[in-house]
Amino acid sequence: MQTLAALLRALPSGLADGAFPPALWTESPLSKTRDATLACAVAAAIAAPKRKADSSFLTHAPLELAARVRLLPMVAAEARDQARRRIATIAGDYARAGAEVETAPGVFSDIAAGLAFLKRAIAEGDADGADAALLFLIPQIPAPALGAALAGDIAPMLGAAAHAPILLADLPRLENEIDGAGALLRAPVRMIANATARLTWQERAGDDAFAGDPEAELFARLSAPPRVASPSVYIAPTMLAVEADGYAARHLGDVTAAISVEAAARAMMRIAAFSMLQDDPASAPYGWTHALTMPLGLFGCEALIADKRVLIRIAATHALGLRATLGQARISAAAPARPRAPGLFHVEPIAAAGAAYHAEAARLPAIKAALATRAATHRDAHLAKYTLAAFDAAARDLEAARLYLAAAAYLGAWWDAHPGAGFE
Repeated sequence: MQTLAALLRALPSGLADGAFPPALWTESPLSKTRDATLACAVAAAIAAPKRKADSSFLTHAPLELAARVRLLPMVAAEARDQARRRIATIAGDYARAGAEVETAPGVFSDIAAGLAFLKRAIAEGDADGADAALLFLIPQIPAPALGAALAGDIAPMLGAAAHAPILLADLPRLENEIDGAGALLRAPVRMIANATARLTWQERAGDDAFAGDPEAELFARLSAPPRVASPSVYIAPTMLAVEADGYAARHLGDVTAAISVEAAARAMMRIAAFSMLQDDPASAPYGWTHALTMPLGLFGCEALIADKRVLIRIAATHALGLRATLGQARISAAAPARPRAPGLFHVEPIAAAGAAYHAEAARLPAIKAALATRAATHRDAHLAKYTLAAFDAAARDLEAARLYLAAAAYLGAWWDAHPGAGFE
């Protein structure tokens, strides 16, 4: 595996974009490996955290791998090689992104002692200690169990752009795809420990519950919340801005006091998808994507977090933070219009959304495959992550399944119209 990982780390940037002769890939043993072997080798190649993790790519690398691995079985046969190249090039890009830490595994009397130290290190900002504890634990605990042990501690943390719950939710799904997937936790855990910023209002909020329908009210409050100024577009300052001065507590406290997880998830997932369709298109690739992926990642950890109200309030803060800082429109539950000529590619984004939303039922599997193929072969990690999240949301909220496919279609068409866009 280490030999394959070394080959992957040497792959040049642009290999998946036609920047090099095809033989550089087709004649490499990497092109002939099984999907699971390739995924495991990439995971090994990107496991070591960077000394300076200062880019969106580094934050997303383990999540991008997870998303692309899960999308791969859905990809059209003729596009599988390109999708595999995208997976492979994560490793080379990661290798060139700066120096990596060299950490020796910690020594602990048993697993319980290692876990206790890890949790304490994360809370106290001891990034080196947290990494050492992880290196002790990873060979001894299945990745899903390790993620489960950390979920409650990590959920309120804002380091790693508050993205770690997305990976925690994916670990059980990756168990048969990536051997040693627990190593993917090393980089985000280090980012979290280095940052230490966390949400806290959910621990102090009261028990008084909204008297009406909390699901409808939560949707309404997220549809057009009062504007909040954030000092940055990045996640941590955005979420701290909406927590400040009691804003999140005032807008979310009562409506999240007694709502069920499923009702809260529906309200947040739907508001996120409608935001993609109805709000500022400039926020589509890196704003409205997060409005779905971040709450959904937390809800994917539902079974791992004992206090469901805390879970709901953290997820709602993420939804509120993005709506309050980026929102330009009042969101409604209106379906996208049926387009005159249905199409998913190289059309107006809202037309692509309408085509997916109003398609005949028999066409939906083909539409899903087309969306998966575009996301898996496209360079942008957020498109891959969001498309997969849309599929997961559709599976969780069957009544609104077409809405999430429409949102994924919108984002894909947005990228067709903005091929040179990027976050950094």
